[in-house]
Formats: sequence, C-alpha cells, structure tokens
Amino acid sequence: MTYPQGKRVAYSAAMLLAALAFSYIEAIVPISLLIPLPGIKLGLANLAVMLTFFTISKYDAALVSFARIALSALLFGSPISFLFSLSGGMLSYASMFLSMPILKRGKMSFIGASVLSSALHGAGQIFAAILIYGTGALSYLPVILLCGVPFGALTGWILNILYPKTEKIINAKNI
Repeated sequence: MTYPQGKRVAYSAAMLLAALAFSYIEAIVPISLLIPLPGIKLGLANLAVMLTFFTISKYDAALVSFARIALSALLFGSPISFLFSLSGGMLSYASMFLSMPILKRGKMSFIGASVLSSALHGAGQIFAAILIYGTGALSYLPVILLCGVPFGALTGWILNILYPKTEKIINAKNI
C-alpha cells in the first residue's frame, strides 16, 4: 500500500524515534549485568525497523535503520560501534527480504523472522570484528548466535503482538 508522503514521513519518523529510544535504553541498562558477554544486546531497536519494513515500506525501513545506527553511534557510541552496528544492520535488513515471502505464505511468524534477523545481525558484527581484530573473532560467532536466538525470539514475540495493531493504525483511512 502507498501512503501520502506526509503520513509516510511522520510514521517513519515515529519509528526512528522509537528505535532511538530502544537503543538508548539498551545503552544505559546494559544486559551485561545479567549476561557478562561483550556485544550482547536485546535488539529491541529492530522492532521499529521490522515494523517499518512490513507496514510502511522497505525503503523507509532502510532509512530508519541507517539513521538509528548513525545517530546511536553519534549520541552514545563510537566509530567502532557504528561499524559493528552498520555491518550487523545491513545483514539484518537483508534477512527481512528473505523472510518476507515465507511470512506472506504463513509458513513463518515474526518469531522466526526475528530470530533470522538476530542471527544475521550477529554474523555481520562478527564480520566487522574480523576486519578489526582478525580471524580470531570468528570463534565468538557461536556465542553471538546462541544469545541471538532467545533475544530474537523475544523480539519476534513482541512483533507478533504489535504488528496487527500497528498495521491497523497505519492503514486507518481517517488518519
């Protein structure tokens, strides 16, 4: 479905703000207090990116994802965190294209799509780590994937709840 330009921009901006808020929460309340492993996050910002992808447009989702990554690195990150997030974000975004036809056929829920997104995000981060630290970083891939499955499942479960409500609001004729 296509939306009037102003409505599309407003919804995408709202999704970007939600993604930034989730990123900020993850920055100030580190999951490392519970799981003392570097680079492990819940990935809640991906909720906003996936909602944008599946309700507004793929193009807007790419913009929301990139803007969130850039702004998060600028506000409460570093150039290294930008590289890690960007490489993970690009593969995570690609996972949405892989998931879309399976979701449309009803053969996968957002839980599966989000687990795939989380796994590819972790793989992207490992790729960045290999570029910076060398091939030894590859040994951390099983840890990233093992943590990514339950966090991706949690995000997908939340998406299963939010998607119908969000789609209804975005597709409402009177807004």
